[in-house]
Amino acid sequence: MNLPHLPPIRFVKEVFTCNDKHATVLCEFPCLPTLPMLIEAAAQASSAFAKSDTLQNGFLVLIKDVSLHVKVQSLTCVIIIEARTSLGNSSEFYFEVFEKEGGMMSASGSLMVVLEEGSV
Repeated sequence: MNLPHLPPIRFVKEVFTCNDKHATVLCEFPCLPTLPMLIEAAAQASSAFAKSDTLQNGFLVLIKDVSLHVKVQSLTCVIIIEARTSLGNSSEFYFEVFEKEGGMMSASGSLMVVLEEGSV
């Protein structure tokens, strides 16, 4: 994945599956993740849909209907992210976060990422 983030802020470790609309991504955290960390991880997971290897800066500009269902008790989570709509350089995604062990849904919601035009 082509992300500008470095540890400890880079949470995405591996893309398990990805097609045009859905991706499943493994995330690891340096400490038990808070809801803002899970949202950032979901935004990073959206990079699984990148069409090229060219570095593009993305900005998390909107979150909505985000809910923490269960406090996360693991340093490893799986995020399932769905591409909903795109318009120009803006894309909306729906995400669900699961603890890798146990498979319980921890959080869900929607977010929008805007790619910087002309990023290199």
